[in-house]
Amino acid sequence: MVNTARLLGFAFANADLLFEIDRDGTVIFATGAASEFVKNKNQQIVGSGAARLFEPSDGVKFVTYAKALSEGDRAGPIRLKLAGGRDVTASFCHLPQNGANISCTLTRTGQRQSFGTSRTDPGTGLSTKDGFLAAASAMAADGAEMMLVNVPGLEEACARLPRPKADALMKAIGAAVEEAGPKGAGRVGDGSFGAIAEEGKKPCLVECIASVLKKGGLVLKGMTETAVSLKGDLSPGQRLLAVRHVVARFSSGDSGIEGCKDLSAAFENMVGETQARALALTNTVADGAFSFAYQPVVDLASGTLSHCEALARFEDSVNTGETIAFAEALGISNAFDVAVAAKILSVVEQNPKARVALNLSGNTVSTPMTFGLVAGLLAKKRSLAPRVLVEVTESAEIIDLANANLAIQGLRSMGYKVGLDDFGAGAASFQYLHAFDVDFVKFDQALIRKLGSAPREDMLVAGLVKLCGELNVTTVAEGIENAAIKKRVLAAGFQLGQGYFLGKPSAQLPDAPSAHKRKGVQESWA
Repeated sequence: MVNTARLLGFAFANADLLFEIDRDGTVIFATGAASEFVKNKNQQIVGSGAARLFEPSDGVKFVTYAKALSEGDRAGPIRLKLAGGRDVTASFCHLPQNGANISCTLTRTGQRQSFGTSRTDPGTGLSTKDGFLAAASAMAADGAEMMLVNVPGLEEACARLPRPKADALMKAIGAAVEEAGPKGAGRVGDGSFGAIAEEGKKPCLVECIASVLKKGGLVLKGMTETAVSLKGDLSPGQRLLAVRHVVARFSSGDSGIEGCKDLSAAFENMVGETQARALALTNTVADGAFSFAYQPVVDLASGTLSHCEALARFEDSVNTGETIAFAEALGISNAFDVAVAAKILSVVEQNPKARVALNLSGNTVSTPMTFGLVAGLLAKKRSLAPRVLVEVTESAEIIDLANANLAIQGLRSMGYKVGLDDFGAGAASFQYLHAFDVDFVKFDQALIRKLGSAPREDMLVAGLVKLCGELNVTTVAEGIENAAIKKRVLAAGFQLGQGYFLGKPSAQLPDAPSAHKRKGVQESWA
């Protein structure tokens, strides 16, 4: 049985090693890069005293901090030295739901943010939005301050300039922002820039950018700037995740920020709202306060029920997709995926004839620490593998393809069927099909609904279905809402289908696939 309180303690963790200790200081759970934090690579962390990880004096400090926590308290980050001499920062959390156990994280220090080519905006030479936020995360423990500047009309103004002049202008803006002396800087949107500085040492970004624009012959009105401290009542990791979500809204010109007279107050309100929602959702996940609706996936040729997809439902949300997207943006989806896997395994175990597909975020699959928790659950229940499928969703882009493929092959080696969900919805779909060896691919309903609208679209989809067949990959069509669409997907060569025409989601799991079988048809995973 999964410890849901542990999930809550680690839901916001942004660290290299996550572990849990009891009141005696003994490590009872650990996940992450454990070998990076021990003097002897063969040293086992679980079952030993946590103080042994550190130099003697710092080991005493670690245990003192941990034992001093009351229920609901947090502490850290504090700087400590490992037994091998390496500097790390430690954070602690004592959740009331977790008894006497303390959730702990360790993060390596002294790693200045690198702005390499993969995280450098080619137009300005500054960091990209992801690189900028990664830098902010690394500097949060030092009490840094974040500044965000929005330059309305910048993209349109550059589009009216000759290409060489527009390129030179953007390079000049990047150089001016860097010369202002921030600890980190980035381009977070087409006309939005950010900087990170020590608290009280805010660079004048508006003046810097305005000066460059003036030299380039441009005067753009309505330029705004806001600053937000990376400190807060919550841990730096929690606050950074909320800030990440708000920065995304800021860079897209969210009406909650742009044009507001008191921009700083508006930004802080948005951060506060985001944090509150994130904490509420995390508690929902930790308490398992969500349910499932089961939608049938049918063999199109025979009409037999292949399996059901488990679709999460939240009591206080009418838009589950938006809630899941929010969870992924705030880093909660990893903990949610673990909770979903635990719950579905229990459902399948209690229903001997049930066949169910569960969803895992691409972020979870490509994150070794979190995937380790999911894989551990599935490994313990591998006897259920013939009746459980795993759908890897594309709602969060998978960056580390190699790690993700290792995770997928690990599940397949246990006997689980693994497939790609929402295929065709994102630009990376075809890259994933090339990078991952999977058992099935579920085509996004947007592609399915276009069938019959244009010969070129039909040929493209049919060609992809044929390619999957040659790769021995089962194809599933989503969004079959009527008989006409079903006819088209059959003509395109799809094997399985899902949609309201074939069956609506239901809170009740079908008793057995055999109830839907036609006489003489052999039941299988297609």
